[in-house]
Amino acid sequence: MVTEIAIFTALEGKEEELGQAIVSGMNVIRQHPGCISSRAERCIEKRGQYMLINVWSSLEAHTKDFRGGPLFPQWRSHINGLFEANPPVFHYEPF
Repeated sequence: MVTEIAIFTALEGKEEELGQAIVSGMNVIRQHPGCISSRAERCIEKRGQYMLINVWSSLEAHTKDFRGGPLFPQWRSHINGLFEANPPVFHYEPF
């Protein structure tokens, strides 16, 4: 099991729209058979920053299967044009 953390920072004036788009897009992420769970949280100090937390069955389920498959462009279509640059994305595993 691998936890993916991605940090999205909204473009100015798009803070609420990005939050709604992330929530809508999580329905696409959850369709992938390797996705165990998906949730998002909003930063208290920086209201335009969101943390997307996806739990995957394996690193490959996310990096190869999801990102290389048809669901990834569907997911990104929800949020394109609403956030700054490429979000930092890290993967974590239990120890």
